[in-house]
Amino acid sequence: MLSATDRSNIFNLNTQQLTEIPEEIFKINHLKCLQLNNNAIKALSADVGHLHELEMLSLEGNSLVSLPAEIGFLSQLQALNISHNCIKSLPNEISGFDNIRQIFASHNKLTQLPHCVGNLTNLQILGLSGNSLKTLPDSVCNLQNLHVLNLDDNHISTLPKSIFRLQHLVKLCLSGNQIKSLPKEIGHLRNLRELTLSNNHLTFLPVQLFNLANLEELILDENSLTVLSEKIEKLQQLRVLSILNNKLRAITENVCCCPFIECLTVSGNQISKLPAKIRKLNKLRELHIDRNEIVDLPEQLAHLTNLSVVTCSENGLLYLPIEMKSCWQVTKLDLQGNKLKQIPAALTSMTALLYLNLNKNNIVEIPENITCMEKLKHLELSENNLRVFSVYICKLQYLNYLDLSKNKIDRIPPEISNMASLCELLLQLNTFTGFPVEICRLKNLQKINLSDNEILNVPKEICQLQGLKDLNLSNNNFNSFPISICDVISLEVLKITQENGLKLTALPEELCNLENLVHLDVSENALKTIPNSIGEMKNLTQIIASNNQLCFLPASITSLERLQQVNLKGNQLTSLPSDFYRLRKLEKIHFDDNQMSRPPPLVCEGNQVYPIGCYLQKDDLWEERIMMKIFKTVSCNILMEDFLFFCKKLKLRDDVVKFIAKKKTLQLPEKILQALDLWRTEKQTNLTPEAVYEKLIRVLVMSDLHDIAQKAKLVKMNAMTIKY
Repeated sequence: MLSATDRSNIFNLNTQQLTEIPEEIFKINHLKCLQLNNNAIKALSADVGHLHELEMLSLEGNSLVSLPAEIGFLSQLQALNISHNCIKSLPNEISGFDNIRQIFASHNKLTQLPHCVGNLTNLQILGLSGNSLKTLPDSVCNLQNLHVLNLDDNHISTLPKSIFRLQHLVKLCLSGNQIKSLPKEIGHLRNLRELTLSNNHLTFLPVQLFNLANLEELILDENSLTVLSEKIEKLQQLRVLSILNNKLRAITENVCCCPFIECLTVSGNQISKLPAKIRKLNKLRELHIDRNEIVDLPEQLAHLTNLSVVTCSENGLLYLPIEMKSCWQVTKLDLQGNKLKQIPAALTSMTALLYLNLNKNNIVEIPENITCMEKLKHLELSENNLRVFSVYICKLQYLNYLDLSKNKIDRIPPEISNMASLCELLLQLNTFTGFPVEICRLKNLQKINLSDNEILNVPKEICQLQGLKDLNLSNNNFNSFPISICDVISLEVLKITQENGLKLTALPEELCNLENLVHLDVSENALKTIPNSIGEMKNLTQIIASNNQLCFLPASITSLERLQQVNLKGNQLTSLPSDFYRLRKLEKIHFDDNQMSRPPPLVCEGNQVYPIGCYLQKDDLWEERIMMKIFKTVSCNILMEDFLFFCKKLKLRDDVVKFIAKKKTLQLPEKILQALDLWRTEKQTNLTPEAVYEKLIRVLVMSDLHDIAQKAKLVKMNAMTIKY
């Protein structure tokens, strides 16, 4: 298998479903690079030690629990990647890695490092995130060439002092630990450029931290800091400062003395105003001040001509200073959740604006000057007080996303046809009484949400939307399923759930026209059946029909080979189709709150596909045997004088009955069995054995053969007693 690559010094076996490394690998001379990522390898063979010239070994995403001692023979190894395994410890033999420069061992189960790790004096990068380390050995201080140390998401509460002797450390990652305070020795890391300490328990920062004169990135998100020291001004190289979700009440003016700051994030605090000297941050490109207590923005923001992104959502802004029109390079502006009553006039000069979020304000109308933002691609105006779909919005010809949901809009102007770039249109929770026919002119529209309106019908013109992929019409007032939808053959997602609208009682057979449909959600209706034509919708991967009145599933559902999820909880199902097990890709099923008897509740418990499939297969065989036993019982008890009358009740053709009757080689019971088999194959093709049994009982009763019907019932009853 490997002969063709024997002379290669690089071998890639990523994602090959391997459970072990092929032996031929260890015979390849001069192998330099071996990649075995994303397999199912549980053990690394001791033969790996034969690869004396190996320089790179990558085993990320396997099931390794340990490394063999022989790995220490790889003296030429420069990079080792064993991330995303289950390794609990590293062998002492790694001290043989004389040339190692990079070790990635993130997301394992390491609780400690061997002392010999300090012998790896050429090591430059050490990745240990996502383990269970509480400390590091003192020998780490010998790693004088270490540039990057990643200890994110471990169990460290106190920083090992050995770290602070790593004079060449450039990047130190300590997020997601249990650190309450930083020792003063942090100031010894003079060459540090990036320090991340998010998701810890810091309440203050030592002054020595601000001696890190080369620091360019400082991330302190998700801590409990109440103040930012004035010493911050000493970090003259700082480019990124993030103090997201802390307890700051103010930002010190001294942060404005850091001339190179490009990104400032202080969202999720209790800040009421920005520094008065913020104009000095003339290199600032991103300003994130969401979820604070800011009621006005300083005019000095107008001096920040390099600003590209401003997010100021969930504050108390009443207006935007007109001076901000000078921020003509802003491409993204988020003002969601403020108290704006109108679209700020300053925006009209922000001609580079691509993304604008004005959700959850008090805006009542759209001014004409919104057309000045001619490059705008993304506009959100949800949860305002708009009553009109403004014609001025229709002039934004590059707009591809428009959210006007949760307003009071009831119609759309014809000018919407000018919005040739529009791909997503969200209009849910407005006051539409009909599907706006004007929308049907938008040839590039891919997603429409008109849920939670008062729509009564869908026009036939919807068929013009041949690029539409996602349609949500939930919670409207349809008297019946809007059949015109079935002409939109491009649809991939269709949602008509009616928790708050008129309940649909049936789905049309024409639903199968939606041959590209992947996701169908018709939950919270009053459906009694699902059309048998659903079996023709070969691309369906998800069906949600919970909380309806379904008593059975169509047999054709088992032909949906791509089906992955089925949610049918809260119906009246008693059984599943016999060949339900054929749905090989089915991963998630929900049958809770039904009246299941086949399979019984105990088998359905946990909604596991495999046991349900096994039960149905075995049950089918059992029911088939019982059916044949009932057929035999009937055949042995019908008299010759009743034969023709019985066949007539089975609705068999006269010529067929006469043919069977004339067969001299067959005894009467055999003739009756042949008639029953013919009746079943011709007349009862799609019925389960149990349903055939029920029909046969009715035929016997109609033929006045009550005694035989009673005997057949007794056979079934005895069989059920044995079964349970």
